[in-house]
Amino acid sequence: MRFGVLGTGHWARTTHGTALAEHPEVELVGFWGRDAGNAQRAADECGGTAFTDVDDLLAEVDAVAVALPPDVQADLAVRAAQRGRHLLLDKPLATTLENADAVVRAVQENGVASIVYLTYLFQPDITDWLGRMRDLATEHGPWEGGVFRWAGTIDAPGNPYGNSPWRRQRGGLWDSGPHALSILRPVFGDVERVSAGRGPRDAVVAAFEHASGAGTSLSVTATAPEGTGGSFATIWGPGGRHDLPRFTGTAQEGFRRAVDRLRDAARTGRPDALDVVDARETVAVLAAVEEHLARPDRATAVAHS
Repeated sequence: MRFGVLGTGHWARTTHGTALAEHPEVELVGFWGRDAGNAQRAADECGGTAFTDVDDLLAEVDAVAVALPPDVQADLAVRAAQRGRHLLLDKPLATTLENADAVVRAVQENGVASIVYLTYLFQPDITDWLGRMRDLATEHGPWEGGVFRWAGTIDAPGNPYGNSPWRRQRGGLWDSGPHALSILRPVFGDVERVSAGRGPRDAVVAAFEHASGAGTSLSVTATAPEGTGGSFATIWGPGGRHDLPRFTGTAQEGFRRAVDRLRDAARTGRPDALDVVDARETVAVLAAVEEHLARPDRATAVAHS
């Protein structure tokens, strides 16, 4: 499978580009970005060709790996799918339901495969833990509650995402929120209603009511003070109390697993569990949180597909 990378920033080079260049069964064709100089630097660093026109890149590849701001990603994902290119996308899929639904339609109407890369769900330490949690729920009964905290520190010196405009604009809700929901949703199931409030800077605290009857909470920020960041989760129920483990693998290793799953989905025609349809549900939850923050008079229903 021939891949092109849309994006030229830190994540595009150090994760997408590096993982694709090192994968023995795919070809890294090259990079496209809005800045031709950055595209050339990414190609020099990782391999392949620098493209100045996105359509020229799409003409040369079977699939695209996208590392761009989410709403730029959504538009280009639709464009790539309409050209019959498979999609390996980043989180969040989009920041509006309208854009997320447009990507889902493009994927389904054009018969392409899709994966949305969620770092935690491509690490064996995490997927093994989630498997154990499912087994315990089957044996003892469903999980009843959980507390989730995801805190980034993009203001810390040297943070490669400190100059990311979309993270500054959308905050930790959209940057870290998809990571937290990638653990929360498999354990507790669909979120039906949300309530939320704001904290310092971009901090958001949300309470979720699940279809299962469980209740969970999520605290997210991208601008935690230096030394206070990190991801933590604790769940409880009849099966006891359990903490989310740290994972020991690298983002590049996880991305290579995502590449293989995209190849399998393209070969078999069977949608992957982490395709754009699943990612759309995460956008629905985050959009409901934003809606409640704007109108906090009552719990806000989640618009499931």
